Amino acid sequence: MKIIKVCPCDRFKGCWNSFEIPGVEPTFDNPNSKQKAIDYARGRFGGSSGEVHVYDATGKMIEQTIVIDGRGKYQQARE
Repeated sequence: MKIIKVCPCDRFKGCWNSFEIPGVEPTFDNPNSKQKAIDYARGRFGGSSGEVHVYDATGKMIEQTIVIDGRGKYQQARE
């Protein structure tokens, strides 16, 4: 199962990463950088299924899991 991690960027304060694999981790800056990273992660699934794990501002705890069903529809997020 594919998992994409959305978390705060270690290198740039106030920015968020959408981490898929090393080398595929775009960084989004303000405004709305966290939402931009989540939207990017959702779009990366194409027709496949998986999950987006959204971390809190510390980057240590998952605050939201978004399940992607593989049919282009996003199921309700689990918290």
